[in-house]
Amino acid sequence: MRRWKLAGVLVFLACSRTNLDGLDPFPYQPTTGGTASGGRAGSTGGGSTGGASSGGSLGGVAAGGVSGSGISGSGAFGGATPPGYALVGSPLVYNPTANGFSLSIVLANGEPALVRAIVRTADGGPWMEQGSVEYPTTDVVEWTFHSLSPGTTYEYRVIVGDAVEMLELAAGRATTQRPPGQSFTFSLITDSHIPPRSYVPLGLDTQDSQESTLLSVAQEIASDNPDFMMNLGDMLDFHMFGFNEPPPDAGWTRFAYLNYRRLFGETLAIAPHYAVIGNWDGENGCNDETAIERSRSQRLLYVPGPRPDTYPEGGNQNEDYYAFTWGDALFVVLNVMTYTSGCHYLSFDPGVADDWTLGNAQLAWFRQTLENATSKWRFVLIHHVVGGAAGDPANSAYGRGGGQAARVGEQAIVHDLMLRHGVQIFFYGHDHVFTDMVVDGIHYTLPGSAGAPWKFTTIETGYTTYWPDSGRARVHVSPEDVRVDFLAVGGAVLTSYAITD
Repeated sequence: MRRWKLAGVLVFLACSRTNLDGLDPFPYQPTTGGTASGGRAGSTGGGSTGGASSGGSLGGVAAGGVSGSGISGSGAFGGATPPGYALVGSPLVYNPTANGFSLSIVLANGEPALVRAIVRTADGGPWMEQGSVEYPTTDVVEWTFHSLSPGTTYEYRVIVGDAVEMLELAAGRATTQRPPGQSFTFSLITDSHIPPRSYVPLGLDTQDSQESTLLSVAQEIASDNPDFMMNLGDMLDFHMFGFNEPPPDAGWTRFAYLNYRRLFGETLAIAPHYAVIGNWDGENGCNDETAIERSRSQRLLYVPGPRPDTYPEGGNQNEDYYAFTWGDALFVVLNVMTYTSGCHYLSFDPGVADDWTLGNAQLAWFRQTLENATSKWRFVLIHHVVGGAAGDPANSAYGRGGGQAARVGEQAIVHDLMLRHGVQIFFYGHDHVFTDMVVDGIHYTLPGSAGAPWKFTTIETGYTTYWPDSGRARVHVSPEDVRVDFLAVGGAVLTSYAITD
């Protein structure tokens, strides 16, 4: 039994909250009542998890520490959780800034208002409880730690108890935003394609190749010890409803994001997560606003990202495009899906390659962000090009082709802006293979897939050099150079490249 005595506690939350009965234990049974909803800022609830059966729980939190993380024995009670409490997966770290970071947990059962988070520097020192807490819905608690130091690694504990004795639910770490001059590594994945399902009991079991691949990739990301990781889109998969059709109910999206978080295991607890919107994530502009909101609302609850005021570079209130600086690099995340109103369904309803768009507001923000850039290294991240030039007209219209489409449609505007403002790498997903193409000195880099079993060939993509393996990219950034490694599942380096002054 792991117990903590904590001195100098600044805040103890004791407001009343309703206990959760658990989440629906039956596969593929979410209903309208199963939708979690509600606001975020300053919220003390709102919405309902619903879909619960008496005593039905997704189980307990994984315990015992993170392999290779330097955090050992993180589970309380010898690998169990305090009585009456269970988390869905591990905590998710997000939005690290120069002076803090945020933390999200999902409770399968337990009293949200009695769960707390404490933090200290990774090299020791007193535990602190400082910052703010939000309850965006009945099963989510979010903390934001403030007044931390830049470029510093902190460890945290999620606890329950009183101000004298604490019982630990989970543990992890996060590094705050690095200033210029500091080197770092980040991880890139794409196209995990995780479907919605329930799982009883909670664990790291898998039922298909998407799940088993993401589980393996996630564990390998932890071994890289990255400052953060990014998913370039198609986090989820809703093939069960048709080709690129949105889920009929937000409960399906909720189950998909919970499954996604579960499969990452403790990696989410130590590597802050950033998301890009892909065509299978349920937020395509081809759908009406009600359908988009069904999925968007669940992403904001279960995979939160930067708000417009999180970083000076700003972004969108829906957290679907944003930018931030880390060390000597600027990261600009774009959303090609939601602001394109035309459908692109391959042979069924292909559309045309040159009607993809960022929309006027996002394009103007992108231009302004690059004009204001001062970082030495500049990266753009998106699900696919704002155009397409692939193996045939239908796949071109579907957004495939990477650098082959540098001069197609609105991608030509994006490409010229990148040229004018010194962007070195355009990271994208969608085509499920590893490839890199240099166009006018800009790398168009695709880091494989972290789940999708569908590996496209030259017939579909037009690529003549590519690797069909699943895996991830590891990117090391220093003041002197940037190195990109393509790693297959299992750790084999398929190829690498570097950019220097």
